[in-house]
Amino acid sequence: MMKFVISILLIIIIFAISIAIGSANDQIVTFNYLIAKTEIRLSVLLAILFGSGFIVGWVLTGVFFLKSKFQHSSTKRKLNKLQKKYDEGVTNHQQTNLTKTN
Repeated sequence: MMKFVISILLIIIIFAISIAIGSANDQIVTFNYLIAKTEIRLSVLLAILFGSGFIVGWVLTGVFFLKSKFQHSSTKRKLNKLQKKYDEGVTNHQQTNLTKTN
């Protein structure tokens, strides 16, 4: 829980610093992207790019996290299935040995 709180505080601090730095950049720049060209303030452009990078990073992290969770649950199911087969085999082997000795 503490790790979560520290990470949230760190993210808030990074956003606050980026807003403070971005507000000092009020120059108009020409942003030329694939489809069109626009003139936008540098602070707004920095905020858009920083925010979109942050969102893309979280999406990719979420995808890999979910992938690892699904893989973990699949492996756990396989392990439980094999453990059940092993336990049944041991039980059958013990019953066979008991019937042979009687």
